[in-house]
Amino acid sequence: MMHQSINKKKLYFYLLILLFLSTIFNFNLINVLKNINLIKSIEIEGISNKEQNLLRKELQIFFDKNIFFIKKNEIIYVLNQFNFLKDFNIQKVFPSKLIISAEKTKFLASTFIKGKKFYIGDNEKFTPVVETEKEKNLPVVFGKFSVKEFLELQKILLKQKIDLNKVEKYFYHMSKRWDLQKNNGLIIMLPSQNISDSLKIYNKLKNNNKLNSAKIVDLRISERIVLDYEKN
Repeated sequence: MMHQSINKKKLYFYLLILLFLSTIFNFNLINVLKNINLIKSIEIEGISNKEQNLLRKELQIFFDKNIFFIKKNEIIYVLNQFNFLKDFNIQKVFPSKLIISAEKTKFLASTFIKGKKFYIGDNEKFTPVVETEKEKNLPVVFGKFSVKEFLELQKILLKQKIDLNKVEKYFYHMSKRWDLQKNNGLIIMLPSQNISDSLKIYNKLKNNNKLNSAKIVDLRISERIVLDYEKN
């Protein structure tokens, strides 16, 4: 019985040595892997040089990190900080390169939030103007609104064949109602509900001479249109 006990002790001893050696080996292997396949290049496609530089500055944290150990979710987290991005694709090119193919959102208008200028993107995000290239001839939106509300309005306007290129300003009121100002100075006051129905009435009359000479077209009252004319 004693002899059997000694054998068991030897077995346990050898197992401990094997475990110890394998642990050292694993640590050494991990250290070796960490020091090869380090990222040395990050290529960004699909956006301007200015926008690329902004992304590259934030992505510097991945330089000299092993390409195998970097998770795509870590890169996605960094890229999601930039609201001018609508979509992107991340590709690992072994042994040491990342390629990011970026798609920029389409800017539909500009607005001001706490005194700073932002662009309104079709990705439902506000983008600070300083982060991207300057856009020309965009309409301006005034008021406190969500991008989703603005995009929903534009969908209605397009469906009713309102030329968005002729809208110069949008005004959003606290009553959740919109006014439009066209580039000829005409103001169209929209109701808070049933906007499509009111615009159908407007479309039927928009070629009328009386409507063309109006300063304000008030569509706030259901099934009615009120005109205000410029005083001579």
